[in-house]
Amino acid sequence: MKLTVFRYKVWDPQDATYSQMPSYYAIREYIEELEGASVIEDDFLEVDESDLDVHGRISTT
Repeated sequence: MKLTVFRYKVWDPQDATYSQMPSYYAIREYIEELEGASVIEDDFLEVDESDLDVHGRISTT
């Protein structure tokens, strides 16, 4: 089954102007559970479910 995974930013709770981009894409459900994370809507991939780890992530490297 094909799933859509997205890049996202995680904002630093100590500094609202600083964010990090993790080195993997993730399903929307995983991202929505992270505190301070926001989906980058126009940066996504269509992948097979079997390519994802148990959290719904896939590495970009």
